[in-house]
Amino acid sequence: MKQRLPITFLLCMLFSAVGCKRGAKLTVINDSEATLNNVVASGEGFTEFLGSIPHGDQRHATIQPAGESSLKLEFDADGKHFSSEPSGYFEASGHYKVTATVSPDFTVT
Repeated sequence: MKQRLPITFLLCMLFSAVGCKRGAKLTVINDSEATLNNVVASGEGFTEFLGSIPHGDQRHATIQPAGESSLKLEFDADGKHFSSEPSGYFEASGHYKVTATVSPDFTVT
């Protein structure tokens, strides 16, 4: 019994630390007619590689900005490279949900 108590305590500490992982929830939606390739979301203190997003699909990620941030989205589509201006406001707390939608003309809103 005495040996189980320290192990139980350590497991509780581990699960508490894992459960406390916070961050803003990011969703990138592809409403364009093309597949978005090499999609990268970035902001203050973070860069998140999202890979490819087919037409009509979306990707989700938890991002960990360093303080206050905005979102910049970069991707390749139809043989061109696109880069949005940084926009929006969010922080690392789990209370923020950030959605970026790529329109048919490849603008990001």
